[in-house]
Amino acid sequence: MNKFIKVLLFAAFCPPPDIPAQTIESLMKELPPYFSILTTWGVRPDWDETSENVYFLNKIVGDVFKINVKTREVSCVTGGFYHGGIFRAQCLTNGDLLLAMGGDTFDAKNPERDRHTGLQLHLLRKNDLKHPLPLGEMCEEGPAVSKQQMKIAWTLVGQREICTADIVYEDGVPRLINKRLLLSYQDSSAYVRLETQDFRPPDDRELIFTHYWGDERDAYHHSQTCGIDLQNGKITDYTHIPDSYNEAEGIFPDGRYAMIESDRHQPMALRNQYKLDVYKLKLDGSGKAERLADFSIRYPGVLRSDNPVVDRQGKFIAVQFGFMAGAGDGRGIFLFDLDKYEAMKAKAGTGDTAP
Repeated sequence: MNKFIKVLLFAAFCPPPDIPAQTIESLMKELPPYFSILTTWGVRPDWDETSENVYFLNKIVGDVFKINVKTREVSCVTGGFYHGGIFRAQCLTNGDLLLAMGGDTFDAKNPERDRHTGLQLHLLRKNDLKHPLPLGEMCEEGPAVSKQQMKIAWTLVGQREICTADIVYEDGVPRLINKRLLLSYQDSSAYVRLETQDFRPPDDRELIFTHYWGDERDAYHHSQTCGIDLQNGKITDYTHIPDSYNEAEGIFPDGRYAMIESDRHQPMALRNQYKLDVYKLKLDGSGKAERLADFSIRYPGVLRSDNPVVDRQGKFIAVQFGFMAGAGDGRGIFLFDLDKYEAMKAKAGTGDTAP
């Protein structure tokens, strides 16, 4: 992409410097036509099985809410039961929710206490929002769910092993079957970590995950987006940038692309500090990626774009308006209209790009 087009596409949605960057309302008139504000609060979005609604958390450890994309009507999903804090909510192909929850008690002075010591996996039936049903497994960070079948993957506590299993229902009660250890880094360096992200459509033969490595100060400084073949165990590195952060996020329904969070646009001195923005990555092994937002350099040290998830038709991306401080934290969710974006690129005379 030439310099003029970069300015056209990026500067279009960046407010002038005198507007407080952290005030989402101040961005509404500055956004380009392919960006719109879905909500000015909330974190960690995920689409429902119809792509008509977006689930999200009210805060990084909190309750699950749902917003209708067309009407903007918001409802609380998990207000019908007490819990120790919900860290993740992901929609299964049948519309039920997979929840990664904290323990039975909530510590207001240490709200993220359970994030790296073990989250309980529960299933919440869409026709019974008062009774989360335990699946008998613990995970660390977010699990992965298939968009095609009732299959999940999760990272075990310690983030050095990944398991997969299928969900079945017996008299309406879910349980896991066919559990297997897919990948283990127990014999690797002490500073290597794993995190599941998505099964790759359309055939679910590959699991997309993030490979992290670092040092005694931070085991997550560097990361690459990878895939592991579920049949033969072959691992593919899709990003090829060792001195950078490239975390896997939402996948496209055709399986040809995935969204990632990356700091590859930063000078070397500012990399590995979580100064991230969202990119669209080709899953063809080329490592090519197209940047879709630039909050991290417009508002250095304050804001970034992160946690992107693609709807099941490949029409919209829900993107979190993220804070630099705190992994996964932010406030507000944007919708990125892919059709409008591609039309704007075509009008400007650009094609596929790789920064």
